[in-house]
Amino acid sequence: MEEVVVTGMGCVTNLGNTPDELWNNLLAGKSGIGFIDRFDTEAYPVRFAGQIKEFDVSLYYNERDRKHISRNIQYAVHAAETALKMAGIEDSRTAVDVTRAGIIVGSGMGGMEIYSESSVNLSTRGPRRVSPFFVPQAIANMVAGEIAIRTGWMGPNWSPVSACATANHSFICAADQIRLGRADIILAGGTEEAVCPIGLAGFAAMKALSTRNDAPEKASRPFDIDRNGFVLAEGAGVLVLESLSHAKKRGAKILARLVGYGMSGDAYHMSAPREDGEGICLAISAALKEAGLDISQIGYVNTHGTSTPRGDVPECKAVFKAFGGKIDNVKINSTKSMTGHMLGAASGMEAIVVIKSLIEQKLHQTLNLENQDPEIPFDCCAKGPVEHKFEYALSNSFGFGGHNSVLLLGRA
Repeated sequence: MEEVVVTGMGCVTNLGNTPDELWNNLLAGKSGIGFIDRFDTEAYPVRFAGQIKEFDVSLYYNERDRKHISRNIQYAVHAAETALKMAGIEDSRTAVDVTRAGIIVGSGMGGMEIYSESSVNLSTRGPRRVSPFFVPQAIANMVAGEIAIRTGWMGPNWSPVSACATANHSFICAADQIRLGRADIILAGGTEEAVCPIGLAGFAAMKALSTRNDAPEKASRPFDIDRNGFVLAEGAGVLVLESLSHAKKRGAKILARLVGYGMSGDAYHMSAPREDGEGICLAISAALKEAGLDISQIGYVNTHGTSTPRGDVPECKAVFKAFGGKIDNVKINSTKSMTGHMLGAASGMEAIVVIKSLIEQKLHQTLNLENQDPEIPFDCCAKGPVEHKFEYALSNSFGFGGHNSVLLLGRA
């Protein structure tokens, strides 16, 4: 089967809308979390998030069009276009065989705002006031459709939906298509627009969010004994994945290798992870088996690390178990300590972070880790960025419903 490599990366995040800007801000220990100014939050128990505040979509849509194009699609279009440029693809319709070029980009929630607004219009103003764009802009798969329309790519095209594991599952689906010879190159990843009234209200109602309204930038504190919930965020993360032979043929620069991946289900609870971490262990084992590697060859784990009381410890226990307790040469961190949780886009952004870490041989810190939970025995990069030599890394992502996904990435 074909080896799968990464040749391009693109993102929209609260710490920058290019991989380099994101990476530099992470190394600087900058938080992208702050008070929401997009809508009135006075009635909400949580008034902050990882909101995208600096984003110019005018390169892709005129003023009229951007009024009815969902933000999750706008974010993904920018990430995809940025990734293509990094991959050296200036004209997507002529640079590759479009019949063998695909789009697999998903969203955990899709067009949340138009869904909410249209529901309100239906109940208060009647059916004639529902937008004709409601259906095409609300459905989660339209993001892959829109990118395909813009690029002209006619190969495999769909949108996985697995909550916070969505982007990783998109990468896995894309890699499978390439390895099976069904496509040469695929844009893959995730996107989300959840920082909106219904998104904030829904997660707040679950008691899933941190309520540190007095210090938003300190609210996301993975692995810390005083963590009290995750911070809602939004954005997009997209990779260009292609077969090694195709990348070499067109002279593309290879950024990293996608050497393995694993998936599993917790079969346990609608939102809580298994306390024994067995599902996570299964996914890690599957990734290692597919890559033909031993766990001792893994030097870094970018954790799901959401900063929830019930989530961080089971994940770390599972990783500890997967390493057989031999963790002297492995480090972990949580990007969400600075960005918050981008839901279906999280593992798209985090894959970019892992690739930058592999290239630079450096790890960003876990921000706000002041009193490490005694049940978490790892070096979590609490004091700042660290130099670290390693060849392989894991990127973990888990979704409500017990959807577990693990990527295994290697140096180019």
